[in-house]
Amino acid sequence: MEASVKKLDAESDWEAIVELCYGIALNYIAVICEIKLKEHIDTHKGLPSFLDDNHMDELATYFRELDVLRQGRWYGGKHDGETATMAISIVEKLKSEAKRWL
Repeated sequence: MEASVKKLDAESDWEAIVELCYGIALNYIAVICEIKLKEHIDTHKGLPSFLDDNHMDELATYFRELDVLRQGRWYGGKHDGETATMAISIVEKLKSEAKRWL
């Protein structure tokens, strides 16, 4: 998915980039949770609460930011390259966090 993001244009393909970043984020969070907790949630629903409950506040914050970005920009009609850039930045933070645990 990360290779696909790199092929896309932030201005014209922002929707696809945000959706891919959302999926990437779910995967990185799942990996981190498996390593630290030996369990993870297979869906986005309830994920922030699960992370909070397990003292993974920083991951919960990153996911909430991406979720708000996805919903707010998508449904709010505001779309541009900035949206894609912000989503990619969140994924990079999650990737960095995952590397710490691998």
